[in-house]
Amino acid sequence: MSTTAANKAKLFLLGPFALHDAAGKNCTPKGKKAQALIAMIALAPRRQRTRVWLRDKLWSESDERKSATSLRQVVFELRRDLGWAFDAIFDLDRHSISFKPGAVWIDYDALQADLHLLETLNISSDTDLLEGIDVKDEEFEDWLLLERQIWQEKSECYFSRASEITEIPPQKSEVFRPADVLPEPLARFSIGVLPNIEQGCDQTTAHIADFVLEGIAKNAAELHRIDLYDFRDMQIPSESIVGGNEADFLMRVRVLQIRASITITFFLYHADRMSLAWSQSIQADIEDVLSFDSYVLAGFVSQNVDRMSKTLTTHRRVMRDADAARDLTGYTALNMMFRLDDEALNNAEKLLIKHQTGADEALFAALQTYAASFKIGENLGHLDLATASDTAQLARHALNQNPFNAISLACLGHTMGYVFQDHALGAELLERALNLNPNQAFVWDHYALNKLYSGDYDAAHDAAKRAVYLGSFSPMCFSYETTLAMTSTMLGQHGPAIQSSRSALLKQPRFGAALRYLLVSLTATGQDEAAEGTYKDILKFDAAFADDEIRKARFRIADPKLETQILNKISNFK
Repeated sequence: MSTTAANKAKLFLLGPFALHDAAGKNCTPKGKKAQALIAMIALAPRRQRTRVWLRDKLWSESDERKSATSLRQVVFELRRDLGWAFDAIFDLDRHSISFKPGAVWIDYDALQADLHLLETLNISSDTDLLEGIDVKDEEFEDWLLLERQIWQEKSECYFSRASEITEIPPQKSEVFRPADVLPEPLARFSIGVLPNIEQGCDQTTAHIADFVLEGIAKNAAELHRIDLYDFRDMQIPSESIVGGNEADFLMRVRVLQIRASITITFFLYHADRMSLAWSQSIQADIEDVLSFDSYVLAGFVSQNVDRMSKTLTTHRRVMRDADAARDLTGYTALNMMFRLDDEALNNAEKLLIKHQTGADEALFAALQTYAASFKIGENLGHLDLATASDTAQLARHALNQNPFNAISLACLGHTMGYVFQDHALGAELLERALNLNPNQAFVWDHYALNKLYSGDYDAAHDAAKRAVYLGSFSPMCFSYETTLAMTSTMLGQHGPAIQSSRSALLKQPRFGAALRYLLVSLTATGQDEAAEGTYKDILKFDAAFADDEIRKARFRIADPKLETQILNKISNFK
């Protein structure tokens, strides 16, 4: 058995189809085509299928546009049904869908390494591949018939070999059995997805509404536990929307295309009274929207998620039940840390410890490690050797949980780089976070900080600008503006640095990093009186800043020459 076996999802193809997450929870998708899609990827030579191949097998009688829409719908259903496990299992790009390397244990493959699994998994000569799966498409049926013939030939060989090795004791192999009794799920936010409104859209823009909805759902799920009920397709199995009548909110997207211009509107409704909570729109050129590296759609997604988070927070404060409090733990704790006072930081850590069980354990552990960066950078609380050791152990535990959550990875990456000075590991974790979700301002901001502390100031500046754009509606936007001020300072752009610092300080006057870099830029531009006042403000929150060694530790500048220049600029302040 591999050392990571317990951290894999478990896929059962022999007999009835079943999928379990790494914790053993049954997360088998309800839709037969969703199950079929997973099975076809699992039986692919490299655990990868092109989107064209999948469309041809599951919607062979539909035209390209309809089949592409149907495939996106199934992927959306999988994301909804699997929750965080989706990002742990799948890699998606424009051309293909695949399993992440080593992410899934598959009974079909495991038999080749250990024939004792025939007995352990109760597989007999009558066991069929994908028993009971029914997808009404001739292409799929032909594929399934061929795969079942291959399985029958393999199984005959397996049983023949197994009869010759019965005297050999079974190995400690990667055996996973479906759980007989599944735990009752905790209460979650419940959101219904209404049919899109598409007006004037052509083949190139028909996917935009789904792209926006899926992006909003994914971003929101990083810090909130959400159940989605999809009402867009009336042909989906009815069991997939059982419980949708109890949705807290409904959301929908409208896309209006007029020649080369496109208007996108996101609506959030109160489900109980069918009234509009709010809506938000953008208008842009189609070319800008479709551009691969454009900020337009990513920014729109992030802005709506930040606004929706505030709405959910208000809604749950009114509800005031225990499960509702748990729903908000990650979001609440992170925002409490950015209040930048000892009591708030202490309360955030207590809140995370209180709820650190179950599906949210890895996220909450990562957020706990992130708190250490405030103890160093903002002089909050106390990070002694014992606390640092506990933080390191907690970080290792969170990493071992395979956190396929962009917020978790960003927190861990920043902790590894800023707190423990392992910038290479920090960069690796932050790059993984960006691959998982490139629409998160929080991730881009900490990626910028990692590049800053590594001395790559141009890359840091580009990432910081993206974070400010994506996070303009976030309650933590002052932090993103501060990072932009820091990168601007490193590049000698003191005017923009002053502007960004002051904008951040209007929102959070206690932010030490914004004050420190404002001091540097004011001094560099000869604004001595304003610099003197800023220095006094720093000492109110961080009296130790008067010490030369403490100053050096606060700035963490990678380039020794640049470090000397910056520290010399403020050397007169003692």
